[in-house]
Amino acid sequence: MNLIRYSFGLAAGAVLVACGGNNPQPVVEPAEPVAAPAPQVSLDSAVDRYSYALGMDLGKAIANINVPVKMDVLMIALQDEVDPARKVLLSDSASESALQDLLLRMQKQKEDDEKAAAAKALEDQAAFLAKNVLDSTVKVTPKGVQYRVLKAGTGISPKVTDKVQVHYIGALLDGTQFDNSVKRGEPLEFPVGAVIEGWQDLLQVMKEGDKVKAWIPSALAYGEAGVPPTIPGNALLIFEVELLKVYAEVPPVDSTAVPADSAAAAPADSAANAATAPADTSKPAAAPAAATADSAKAAPAAAPAAKAEAKPAAAPADTTKAAPAAKPAAAPADTAKAAPVKPAAEAKKPEAKPAAKAAPAAKPAAEAKPAAAPAKPAAKPAAKQ
Repeated sequence: MNLIRYSFGLAAGAVLVACGGNNPQPVVEPAEPVAAPAPQVSLDSAVDRYSYALGMDLGKAIANINVPVKMDVLMIALQDEVDPARKVLLSDSASESALQDLLLRMQKQKEDDEKAAAAKALEDQAAFLAKNVLDSTVKVTPKGVQYRVLKAGTGISPKVTDKVQVHYIGALLDGTQFDNSVKRGEPLEFPVGAVIEGWQDLLQVMKEGDKVKAWIPSALAYGEAGVPPTIPGNALLIFEVELLKVYAEVPPVDSTAVPADSAAAAPADSAANAATAPADTSKPAAAPAAATADSAKAAPAAAPAAKAEAKPAAAPADTTKAAPAAKPAAAPADTAKAAPVKPAAEAKKPEAKPAAKAAPAAKPAAEAKPAAAPAKPAAKPAAKQ
């Protein structure tokens, strides 16, 4: 019994000593924690080097984690996993669940950080632009891009439908460059309507040969989203832009007017060709009926060639003007001159008819009339167009 009491007394005394006993102790300010000196590591052997490299690789991964990590717990887990004599405290499924929780926390923290940075960037650019516009050398485009002319050009100003060639340097408000065509040595060509709104607005107030420095608000650039990781959200973009060349859009050609000129020329050429080429066939006009039949057979053969010449003509109305002009009234050879402007169906009729009908001298004038008659229906589609 005495032994038990003695043991109990020793235990109570130990507790009192550990807690400081009943006597109050003076308050002492805790000393500043002193960082333990980093242990010296030898990298003489290959094992030392790749062991240290593994630690570096792990450290880089941990450094990118934007949520709190307890390094002492991490080192214990590392030792538990590597040393087979130690027990791992989490199962594989529990470990995977914990890592999923880590990823969710990291994503949320990243979004919160980006939102805070974007809000600050918006405040910074508003303050900068309000001060920058007070400079008398700074001009403002209709939509709010501020710019200063560094070199004046004398060329034309592009429209939104034009194409341009430019050299440019792009940077953020803190001076970080994110693009530089001058350094690449390659100017950029693009349609004005294919770039951000701030660029469109700026280019249309510039002249070919101009070089400017411009400040484009984020609302006319990439907005709150930015272009990670190059351009953060709500970033004010600063550009030096030199407008080297403007490729002005060619006005569209009137498709109904231009072919009209070619239509007026084409029948005239075909009529002139008909006046010269079939002239030899017209010489035996006074020959027997068999010769006239041969000339009638030759007429359809010439028709496709003349049709090919007259095909590009878009306005049949002009062909009606050319047809009567090419129609002499007297000689039978005139029927050969008028034949090319006929429709193909009517050109075939002389082939089917007997040669005796072409023999009388008075009939060619009557045969020449259908050459003008089909041209009247041909003029109606032109009016509809």
